[in-house]
Amino acid sequence: MLAVLFILGMLCPLNSAEIPIKLLDPTNDGVVANVFPNAFLLRWPDCTLYGNRSAGLVYTELPTNDNKTQIFTVPSCTASLPGLLLQNLKNGTTYIMEYKIEGTNQTSANLTATTTNALAYEQIDSGLERRSGAMVVITVILSLAMVILLVGLIISIFFS
Repeated sequence: MLAVLFILGMLCPLNSAEIPIKLLDPTNDGVVANVFPNAFLLRWPDCTLYGNRSAGLVYTELPTNDNKTQIFTVPSCTASLPGLLLQNLKNGTTYIMEYKIEGTNQTSANLTATTTNALAYEQIDSGLERRSGAMVVITVILSLAMVILLVGLIISIFFS
């Protein structure tokens, strides 16, 4: 029975197989980040099956349901590109994304991800109002060292 199932499994085409879609992971994939304030870094579709084929990434902005498509060519397995960078998105917005391979009916599962909220550069506090204890200790030591050097200089001038 197992042999019959194995033979039937080999004969069935994989037309209904889904293309995996996910964000690149900073810990496993060696990228700096997978979610940016206005972009996503997505893993490419499998290069062994879809290398050098035209594909599309359909993404929908959830609050407004605006659909957009980005057409690209899946790189071959010899290419060393880390992933597909989806840019010019809105900060703090949720998107639904899916791959579609041109010329076939194959699509990926839906991936839902949210861009991070980014502060405007004017809102970043760069002041130094609070100081750590180490900064205070170093400042006191340097101030005392300077006073001791000045006193030593004055004494050496009077005795010389």
